[in-house]
Amino acid sequence: MPDSLARTAVLPPPAAHCPSALEALDEDGRREYWAALALRWTRDLSSLDAAKLLRHFGSAYAALQNIPHWPDAGVPLRKAAHYRDESWRKKARPEWESARTLKGRIVLWTDRHYPAQLKEVDAAPALLYAVGDLSLLNAPCVAIVGSRKCSQTAQDFADIIAEDLSKAGVTVVSGLAFGIDGRAQRSALRGTGRTIAVLGGGVDVPYPATHTELFGKVAESGLLVSEFPPGMKPRAGFFPVRNRIISGLSLGVLVVEALSEKSGSLITARLAAEQGRNVYVPAPDALHGLYAEGTKKLLMDGAFPIYRADDLLADLMPHLRQALNAMPSPKRILEKETPVPPASSAPCPAEPEREHRPTLSERPLPSPGNDEDALLALLHAAPLCPDDLLLALQENDGSWNAPRMLSALMMLEVKGQVRRLADSRYEVRP
Repeated sequence: MPDSLARTAVLPPPAAHCPSALEALDEDGRREYWAALALRWTRDLSSLDAAKLLRHFGSAYAALQNIPHWPDAGVPLRKAAHYRDESWRKKARPEWESARTLKGRIVLWTDRHYPAQLKEVDAAPALLYAVGDLSLLNAPCVAIVGSRKCSQTAQDFADIIAEDLSKAGVTVVSGLAFGIDGRAQRSALRGTGRTIAVLGGGVDVPYPATHTELFGKVAESGLLVSEFPPGMKPRAGFFPVRNRIISGLSLGVLVVEALSEKSGSLITARLAAEQGRNVYVPAPDALHGLYAEGTKKLLMDGAFPIYRADDLLADLMPHLRQALNAMPSPKRILEKETPVPPASSAPCPAEPEREHRPTLSERPLPSPGNDEDALLALLHAAPLCPDDLLLALQENDGSWNAPRMLSALMMLEVKGQVRRLADSRYEVRP
C-alpha cells in the first residue's frame, strides 16, 4: 500500500503511564482513535464527509485503508489530497497528547457506547469525549433548551418539565448554558433519568465559570459530552456546531423560550426538525401570556404545544418504547432516586409488610389491556420494588417484560399516581 496509508497504523509511542482516556482503549481502539483524528484534521474533509465514510466503511481506520473507494461513499477522491500530504498530523498529535490527561472516556464510532440516535445525524462526529455515566448515551433522551436571558416564568416551566421527565426515567439533554439550560439540568439531576450536558469546549473545561459547581455535579451524577479536544476553551463558533449533538442525542427537543427569531435555540430546533425529531414549545397560556417572538415562530412553524411533561411523553411514547426495548438492561432507569445508606444491604430490603408478596392470583388484575391499572392493583396492596413488581405481573401473564412494565410505570409516575421511595420501591400516592 502507499506509504501514507501504511503510516496511519503507526501510532504515537505509548507513554510510560497512560492516564484514563487512552488507558481505556486497547490497541485496536488506539488505532481507530488515531484514524478518527486523521479524519477530523484533514483539510477539506467536513464532518459530513467523515460521517459518510464512517457509515460506508464502518470505521475510520477502514476508511483510510480504502481511499480509492471514497467515491462509493459519496466523498470525492480529491478530498484525500490533504490526508496524503500528512499535514493533519500537526494537529492530530496535540489532541492525542491532550487525551493522555483526560479523566474520562473516548467514545469512538465503533464503540458500543456510541449513541445509536446520534449515528442517524448526517454530520455525526467521528468521536466523543465523555466524563460520567456512559450508559446515558443510549438512554431515552429529550433536549430542553432556551434563551440565556429568559423570564422567570420560563425558568420555572423548564424546572418542572425537566424534573418530571427525569423522574420518569428520561434523560434531559442541554448545553449547560445560563438560563433555561442550567435550570433544566439542575432539576433533571433530581430524577433517575438525570442529564447529559453537551459542551462547546473540552469536557475538562467548566463553562460558564459560574456553573462550575453544576459542571461537577453533572460529571458525578450525569454525563459531560463534547466532540472538542480536551483542554479546548469554548468559542462562539463552537456552540452552533455542538447543537447538532444536543438534538441528535434526543427523541425530541423542547424549546422553552426563544426571545427572538435569531435565538440560538432556534438553531437547535431547526437541526432537530431536519433530523426528524419532534419540536415542542410551551402552550401559549402555559407561560401566562409571556410568549417570546422566537417561540411564536416555532409554534407557527408547526412545533407541538405542551402544558406538562406527560403531554410530551404521550406524544413520544412509541419512540420511548422503542428506545427502552433497545436498551440492554432497564436497571439504570429503574434505579433508586436516593442512594441507600451503606448499612442497607439490598435495594429492596425485607420489611414486615413484604414478608408475603401479593401475587396476581391472590389479587386479580383489571382488564389485561390496561397496563397502568395492572400496576396500580399490585401497588395498592403493598409497595414493591421493580424486580418484585415484574415477577408478580409475570405470575399471571407471561407476556409482561421489563420495557412494558417500565413504560406503564413511567406514565403513572408522571401522572402523579405513584411515587418512588428512597429504598427503590414504588407505592400509590395517598
